[in-house]
Amino acid sequence: MKFASLTLISAATAALAAQADLPPPPQAPVVHDPVPAQCVTEEFTIYFERDVTQLGDHAEAVLDAVAEDAAQCDYFRIEVAGHADATGPEALNRKVSEDRAESVILALKARDFSAEQISVMPKGEARAYAANGVVEPLNRKATVRLVPVSASRDS
Repeated sequence: MKFASLTLISAATAALAAQADLPPPPQAPVVHDPVPAQCVTEEFTIYFERDVTQLGDHAEAVLDAVAEDAAQCDYFRIEVAGHADATGPEALNRKVSEDRAESVILALKARDFSAEQISVMPKGEARAYAANGVVEPLNRKATVRLVPVSASRDS
């Protein structure tokens, strides 16, 4: 009798399961197009040796990174600022900073950036001293800022 009861219960369970609504099959995952990176202001720095205005070997890699990042944002302007340390006369430091900026501009133009996109700001020896009054060698540089149009409207 126990055997018949178990068989009957198994048959009833199977009949109920057959009539139960099966859950729908899982939906295919929704694939979204990747959201393009938002254009933000970026700054790149190229360092120079003392009294040197020509681009060094490392500058090519930095300028390649500028070009790569600029290609990700269609609308931007480029601000190039030349800097110098505070050794030597102020007029000479101003000239050195101008020449450093010009070296960077020529390299950007060689990478197909137009002159209309580029603005130059020679800084000379401005802010060339550290807080302790020591000459700041890290000010021997040129900076390149990529500024999206949306940011340039705000600034």
